[in-house]
Amino acid sequence: MNMSKIEMYIIEVLQRMLSNFTQNLAQVLIEIVNSRQHAVKPLVILGPSGVGKYTMIKKLKKKYPKLFVKLPSYTTRGRREGEKNAEDFYFITKEEFDKKKNEGKLFGIQEYNNNYYATNKDVLEESVVLNNKIIILNYHIETTNYINKNGNFNYIALLPPCEAELERRIIQKKIKPEEIEKRMKESINEIMLINEANYINYRIVNDNESESFKKLESYIKELYPNFFVNSG
Repeated sequence: MNMSKIEMYIIEVLQRMLSNFTQNLAQVLIEIVNSRQHAVKPLVILGPSGVGKYTMIKKLKKKYPKLFVKLPSYTTRGRREGEKNAEDFYFITKEEFDKKKNEGKLFGIQEYNNNYYATNKDVLEESVVLNNKIIILNYHIETTNYINKNGNFNYIALLPPCEAELERRIIQKKIKPEEIEKRMKESINEIMLINEANYINYRIVNDNESESFKKLESYIKELYPNFFVNSG
């Protein structure tokens, strides 16, 4: 069948458009892959109960509201005084937690003091590739030992100056007296594991809140220098 010049021209234009579309699509895919490969590493702040992790994270978010975002974890424990749902944690039941776990929606699952914690896997992946904020995560050492084999993160550990001070801080949490000894054993074990972990970028002995926060800032600026070029 003979084609007219107009038909041949239309086909040529369509082929050119398809070629451009394919090239553009390929470029988009390459950029997506590259963005994931070079995505900003989330920052994991770890340490035993009572060491001051939440205090430091809140200070970071207050001083640098445009730089940091803490992804609230799911937890099956009860809400404490002053905590806000969807800000400090997503407070859910054990049944809801198990459902999300079975659906493969949870990352960094950990059990602590008979309660379960985890991060929303999809939200974490989506947040990482945005590249416009530093994602802060708060995990225990058992979880970081696991995710260090399966992810790309930076780690800063907070440690207490001594066992006596750690016990004082745990008591301040107003937990039941019979749980204090258990918490202390768990915390001492966690400190030992943190000291053994060779992948942790920095360790800070939190003996003075103000000085420890300055060290935390300094270490984060070393890990994420591009974020602090024009920040206050």
